Amino acid sequence: NREPTADQMAAYDKLVYVGCDARQSGTMQGEIILATPNGGDINGDGVVSYIMIQGDPENIDAQYRTEYSVKALTDAGVTVKELDSQRGDWDREKGQTICANDLAQFGDEIEVVFVNNDDMAIGALQSIQAAGRTVNEDIYLVGVDALDAALNEVVAGNMTGTVLNDAQGQAEAAVEAMENLLAGGTYASGEQSIYVDYVKVTPENAADYQ
Repeated sequence: NREPTADQMAAYDKLVYVGCDARQSGTMQGEIILATPNGGDINGDGVVSYIMIQGDPENIDAQYRTEYSVKALTDAGVTVKELDSQRGDWDREKGQTICANDLAQFGDEIEVVFVNNDDMAIGALQSIQAAGRTVNEDIYLVGVDALDAALNEVVAGNMTGTVLNDAQGQAEAAVEAMENLLAGGTYASGEQSIYVDYVKVTPENAADYQ
């Protein structure tokens, strides 16, 4: 699920990439926050104060999710304040530690916890609960991947939402492209990348993906 470079894609007319655009997943995280009753501004001060728990900063998915989750808010005219941004390397324990430290430092000032993937988000949730905070009441928490564990937490109201990386949709698109190539088809430059949409998952539809 990592797109080859443009030079690699251009080297062979029977090469097709099927995947998702990570910019969309970040945007959807921001849209989930915007759809909350107060648009993420829990304390009503006109500013959404957040922490960001990143994956690997060298990974393009982490970069895009970090950038575009916040961009969705600012594009909607929301004023934001980044309290902290740290790398958690996609790891649950690191997500837990980062969130625990930030909650100890910033306390109630944290309104939104943006997390680049669900495993770190589950770790963050553990710290949120240990700190006596309640997701969707005095803090929001969003992840990406729609892992089973995260879906359970979304249904239970312990996560504000996540974003489904549609593996089935990608598999279907890959088979369709393969059949076209086997039948003698080719893909012109600029048409070799096939993107499958992410899906926003909130308490309203999470049970559909369990």
